[in-house]
Amino acid sequence: MRLVSFGLRISVKKYTNRPLTTMATSSRVQPKWHTPATDKDSKPVLKLYNSMTKTKNEFIPKRAGHVSWYNCGPTVYDAAHMGHARTYLSMDIIRRVLESYFGYQVQFVQNVTDIDDKIILRARQQYLFSNLKESTQQLDGALVHQVEKAWNDYAVSKLAAVKGAAGCATSDWNGFVIKMTPKELAKAVVVDEKFKMHFTALQASRAAIDAAKVALAQGNTDKQSADALLDSSQDIVSLSLDKAQGESVTDAKIFRDLPAYWEDMYFKDMKELNVLPPSIKTRVSEFVPEIVTYVEKIIANGYAYEANGSVYFDTGRFDGHNGHHYAKLAPTSKGDQALIEDGEGSLGSKLQGKRSMNDFALWKASKPGEPVWDSPWGKGRPGWHIECSVMASAVLGDNMDIHSGGIDLAFPHHDNELAQSEAYYNCPQWVNYFLHAGHLHVEGQKMSKSLKNFITIQEALKTYTPRQLRIFFLAHQWNTKMDFKQSSMQEAIQMETTIKNLLDNVAALGDRIRSDGSRGSTLLPGGEITHRWRNEENELTSFFQDRVDAVHVALCDSINTPIVMDEIMALVSQTNKYVAKGASVVNIELLDDITSWITKMMETFGVDMGTSSKSNPDSDKEFLMQCLRTLSSFRDKVRQLALEKKEPKEYLKLSDELRDVHLADLGVALDDQKDGTALVKLLTPDEVKKARDEKAAQQAAKEVKQLVAKQQRLQKGWDRLQKGVKSPEELEAERKQETPEPSKNQLKKLAKDVGLQKTLHEEYQKYAAFLKESGRQDSLDSYDAYLGQGK
Repeated sequence: MRLVSFGLRISVKKYTNRPLTTMATSSRVQPKWHTPATDKDSKPVLKLYNSMTKTKNEFIPKRAGHVSWYNCGPTVYDAAHMGHARTYLSMDIIRRVLESYFGYQVQFVQNVTDIDDKIILRARQQYLFSNLKESTQQLDGALVHQVEKAWNDYAVSKLAAVKGAAGCATSDWNGFVIKMTPKELAKAVVVDEKFKMHFTALQASRAAIDAAKVALAQGNTDKQSADALLDSSQDIVSLSLDKAQGESVTDAKIFRDLPAYWEDMYFKDMKELNVLPPSIKTRVSEFVPEIVTYVEKIIANGYAYEANGSVYFDTGRFDGHNGHHYAKLAPTSKGDQALIEDGEGSLGSKLQGKRSMNDFALWKASKPGEPVWDSPWGKGRPGWHIECSVMASAVLGDNMDIHSGGIDLAFPHHDNELAQSEAYYNCPQWVNYFLHAGHLHVEGQKMSKSLKNFITIQEALKTYTPRQLRIFFLAHQWNTKMDFKQSSMQEAIQMETTIKNLLDNVAALGDRIRSDGSRGSTLLPGGEITHRWRNEENELTSFFQDRVDAVHVALCDSINTPIVMDEIMALVSQTNKYVAKGASVVNIELLDDITSWITKMMETFGVDMGTSSKSNPDSDKEFLMQCLRTLSSFRDKVRQLALEKKEPKEYLKLSDELRDVHLADLGVALDDQKDGTALVKLLTPDEVKKARDEKAAQQAAKEVKQLVAKQQRLQKGWDRLQKGVKSPEELEAERKQETPEPSKNQLKKLAKDVGLQKTLHEEYQKYAAFLKESGRQDSLDSYDAYLGQGK
């Protein structure tokens, strides 16, 4: 103890006179942390093009992290077409971006309109036409007369808008058809956009009527002939039947079955297009009591009135009263009677009792031949516009973040929705952001179901895949006009192919690098290894990060998917240049990072690039056995060639057969590389065969091009050879006879021409000798053989 104490005293005394240092103290204190420098002001915020303001507004949801959204659903009376896809697929992309990219929880409400004038008319007409066709057992004069009368009535009513057209058509149809040149037809369409549709229906029916008359004259009265007449005249006959018998259709089931069928078809189409189902689906037929209550309150608030069993919204009372505004979305369309009448429906427009032509029906008094529900105003049915107000309010209440639909619904439908709802709640703004998908045109022409120039979704899917259609939509801004045309679809298909090829190539490179023992390192000449992170990788990484930033900016800019796709394609192009260096050079982790991001972005938009699939032990075992059987068969053939001592070209032929046929059938693609090896890609059999067929087609096209070029060269050479038939002496004699006293310049030219002719004549003599020796006739084929004789 004394030694220890003494030692301590010595230690203290030894260092007492030295200045104290802070080293030991500071090493035990947490050093200052420096906040990273960033340009906060440059960070973009999400903005959406808002039809309420006609500009891009910063998106501020009512509740942080949540989005309440109502999307106008389909009126289900016919097959869904590409115009529907324009709205529902576009909104699906926006919804996915909000959910998967920006991280919002979206409550997406969408209705099904299963009570509507179009549905009532279609259901009645379809029912009456089916009954007529079923009850008609043979072709007779009475049926022909019935169809012909319907044809005449249709022509008189539907062609009336174009001066003189109805009279000319009914008095001399053949003459009218001759008169309707493309130019005249175009003029008529300017007056009545449905003229061409009616003209086409009349033309088909007229041809069927004439054919039926010929059949009767020949004694042919079978049911098949009767059905042919009715089927070709269905639109015309159905309209006639409805006018005569429509009021007799009273079975409510008839009006339920038609929309139920087309609703199922619609959702099947949406599933094929990979459109997410709504969070909540509402049907008009299930909300009729709520609609009645809603209308009662609007009346109580002073913005609606009853007349003859119907209830109308009082636009005059609402507009400008208590801070309300009518036609917020399309103020320039206010008072447009054509649009208002179309919005009221073909049955609703006949109702009486409106105080103003601008008013619209909230509740329609039903007439015979229409479905009915009880109400305080008598039996009737809901108006079209009130349906969405009630269903959206039932789920989302007195205010929502987003309402969406097609631009053709802006006025009067969406404007009327806003007016009704704001009248009901006595609020200044029911919807915060209104999104409208742009019009769809087909090869430059506006598509419309009412004009019958539409392409159904199922028809489109016979030509294009859901993935190709979605990429096509991504290449067009959601709120602008989109032209659905073949050339644009080919561009989308090329984008798909380019992206898919990169993903497949990188996956194949990864498989090779992970199996070749290199672990992604580079072997140096001295036997040492080094990394693969050089200037090329730094440059590609910088380019990649710039594209990521640019995509974020584009998505914040009202979900600008065309710009996004441009940025993705630029990244694909730059990455392809890097990939071309080969498996022995590239950094696979960087490539995996890039392709993972591309895949994730495409999945964000609802595009599955097919790069991931769940493994199934049984199917994996069967696939392995198929591959082993294929390789075993290939080995047997190689051994046989070796035993027969065949030429090397036979082995190459066998290898090509393995690649192009047997492995292709298994979905295995071998991509030959410059170093003599091949990348192995595991795709689908259809993808491999398609790529093989495209390659073969390209090779065939190349060969045809080469053949044409060769023929052109032969023709040019043969034509030149024919000029050598004359001897140089003959040419000189002809020229001197033409010009007995040539000038000095003419003599110089003659000497030059004679020298050239001597060369041509000598060549021709060789060719003529070849023809004589070979017994050939003078032709391009003979000239080709002459050129090749020395080879």
